[in-house]
Amino acid sequence: MKFAWKTVIFALIAVLIPTQVKAVTFTQTKEAGETLTTAQVIPSGSLSLDSISGTISQTNPANLFQIYLTGGKTFSATTKINPGSLADPQLFLFDSNGKGIYANDDESSNTKQATLPKGEFSPSNAGIYYLGISGFDYDPVGSKGKIFSDFPDVDFQTVLKPSGTGDGFQLEEFDGLILDSGSYNITLTGVQTAGAKAIPEASSGLGLLAFGVLSTGAIASRRRQRGRSINGIS
Repeated sequence: MKFAWKTVIFALIAVLIPTQVKAVTFTQTKEAGETLTTAQVIPSGSLSLDSISGTISQTNPANLFQIYLTGGKTFSATTKINPGSLADPQLFLFDSNGKGIYANDDESSNTKQATLPKGEFSPSNAGIYYLGISGFDYDPVGSKGKIFSDFPDVDFQTVLKPSGTGDGFQLEEFDGLILDSGSYNITLTGVQTAGAKAIPEASSGLGLLAFGVLSTGAIASRRRQRGRSINGIS
């Protein structure tokens, strides 16, 4: 009888413990502003955030999102022309205080799509950051001027560190020429929905085994909820 009971427990655990965490996407649900106070906050949770989609317009030429980085050399952000119609986007990353970290205009000489490559920035701790997107040549500005220098005329694919007159100062707004508009899709790695906490590994042993046996109803309910759309997340 003991053998049969153990078999049932381990069979139940195999069904209840997911092998991977479902990734989600976020679609802009309102106009994301271009300042820290008007940035769109990605709703809280503990799921991997795969992408952000939105639209840049002549009246809303830059979008800023508050995101949660998981830490380590895992963060990246890349735009694509399909899906999306924003022909020449720029990407910017800021810390929780709105100070610039790095930026990019063109991923390579063969494309005008932008990327913040994995490994160029490695946050030592997980936490809140701000991801900005705009069309060329509409740039982030601090109290002393541009946070990032203008992209070089012949090497647009450079990954820029803050070096403008506004370097070290908090983002206040975006300013410059509004030369591009359209929809965009930013593919992400190393990002969770804001305020997320670490998800226990399946190898954490007896704690998860006991949880799987004692909380069957709670887990089943939570798994059903993962497929729902929450404030722009699907």
